[in-house]
Amino acid sequence: MTTERRYNVWAGNPKGYPEVRSDCIEEVASSWGFHGFVQCSRKRGYGPDGLYCRQHAKKIEKRANQG
Repeated sequence: MTTERRYNVWAGNPKGYPEVRSDCIEEVASSWGFHGFVQCSRKRGYGPDGLYCRQHAKKIEKRANQG
């Protein structure tokens, strides 16, 4: 059984928002001010298992090569 990813989970929004399965799974800062972190809205298809957008796939690859 896999756990569903949830975004913007905090005390005021304990259930957060479910993952949009067509979008990148990376968590990014919200552009609405203080609303925590949300799912990246770019389309996935890159990186490990094709779960990331092109931009975040490059960052993941860079992190993997550094450590």
